[in-house]
Amino acid sequence: MSESTRNGRMRVLIADDEPRARQFLEKLLSEHAEVEIVGAARGGAEAIEKIAALKPDVAFLDIHMPDLSGLEVARHVKGDAMPIVVFVTAYDQYAVEAFEVAAVDYLLKPIRRERLAETLERVAAEPRGPRALAQRSAAVETALDQPGLKDRMPLLKRLPVRHRREVKLLDLDQVPLLFSRDRLVLARAEGKEYLVDYTLQELEQRLPDGQFVRVHRGALVNVGAIESYGGEDGVLVLRLKDGTRVEASERRAAEVRRKLR
Repeated sequence: MSESTRNGRMRVLIADDEPRARQFLEKLLSEHAEVEIVGAARGGAEAIEKIAALKPDVAFLDIHMPDLSGLEVARHVKGDAMPIVVFVTAYDQYAVEAFEVAAVDYLLKPIRRERLAETLERVAAEPRGPRALAQRSAAVETALDQPGLKDRMPLLKRLPVRHRREVKLLDLDQVPLLFSRDRLVLARAEGKEYLVDYTLQELEQRLPDGQFVRVHRGALVNVGAIESYGGEDGVLVLRLKDGTRVEASERRAAEVRRKLR
């Protein structure tokens, strides 16, 4: 546990896009003297920012948020910043087995006082060493690989990327190019390259329809970042506003042309 938890205070952050749900959970948690509520977030992206800034001991994450799900928040917050996670959901049939492996506990809405008390007991007993953190990170990845779960994830409104030891959230308009290199996926933005925790296939499924186009096996291009395009020696070449030159594969060229008309 962190120093604050060992000293008898459990620093908690709540993330839920429904104001009433946030307020109700806050009210129930405030009845426990050992709990200190350090912040609340209205969505997954905001939760990532607040976890990095506030470093809570525990995060109560709603599974179904419109930008990033609770599972994705847990995926993107790694290392020492990763809190103990409790998932909150209104849907007990909604891949609960996946949530179970990735969190210390999960709560079904409407939350009952008695059930919350059990959760806080589990949290208090949870180890916080490097090994426990590594196990939790691996469990999140396992949960995200559950069949059919990815298909129910919301579209991305901002892109979480790695920046030094933190998670940076990029507006999609800032990202002209997403590409793979040496088995890593990178986002080019602001003249820099950032590591992305999604595969290109996952990004294709999660990005707003029509905003990005797959130009070849290893790259997605932001349509709004294309300055011009044309054929060179029978190859379709895209020139981006930042000066980058990207070639489309023969198999993808017809589809790319259709999306650019």
